[in-house]
Amino acid sequence: MKIALKVLRLVTILLLIIIVFFVITAVYSVTQLGLNVGEVQMLPSGEGINFSLPFSISNNGFYELADLNVTTRVKSLDEILLDRSETLIPSIPKGTTVNSTHKITLDLETIMSIDYVPLLLNDSVFEVELFAALNFARAIPIQVSTKTTIPWGAPLSQFSVGRPSISTFNSTHGEATIPVSFANHAVLDLTGKLKLDFLSFSREVIAFGGTTINVPSGASYIGEIHVYPTQQDVSKLTGEIDVRVIFETPMFVVEWEESYG
Repeated sequence: MKIALKVLRLVTILLLIIIVFFVITAVYSVTQLGLNVGEVQMLPSGEGINFSLPFSISNNGFYELADLNVTTRVKSLDEILLDRSETLIPSIPKGTTVNSTHKITLDLETIMSIDYVPLLLNDSVFEVELFAALNFARAIPIQVSTKTTIPWGAPLSQFSVGRPSISTFNSTHGEATIPVSFANHAVLDLTGKLKLDFLSFSREVIAFGGTTINVPSGASYIGEIHVYPTQQDVSKLTGEIDVRVIFETPMFVVEWEESYG
């Protein structure tokens, strides 16, 4: 009986030593982890915009890192989920460095399904919830989370429809030259047809016109649209009315209304 108790105490002491040793070496190993995060890159894709976040993890500790899972959820400012992406790394053996890239895709179809007009006209940000989980030494699960933002550049930033320059076109119609300007802050080149419909108080179209535009990413646009109202409607263009803006591209068609005058 006494021998059994001595053996039990010895085993208990050995287990405590092993546990203490593991904890100490595990804590030390955590301090030896190296994490390097690169700059977010924004690139156009066939569906929308890709955000790429390169990172590397150096495991200079004593134990393997397993089942690394990086998950992001991207939301609009009104909490609508726009994307959920995962990056999985099965194993990072001790003494090795793993390079990877976490990718987020924001497709235009999803963006156009929410209140897209503010996103077209104003630079903004998207909220990003980031979760990372891994298994340390295949014994200790670790989870961390944080929040950040990614920038959104408006394709029609500072969009402006200016006051018309009126002239006579013929005996029945006048000609109004309407200045239009904006800056393309998006990563996508903007190509398509820009149309303006000027609406009377009774919601009738009193003049309309359009132009083809091709504005590279980061460039500004200053142009003109010519419309031809009847002589009796010419004066209405100098007052306070509504204008319907329609923008048609190969990928999407959008329209909105704003006050004019």
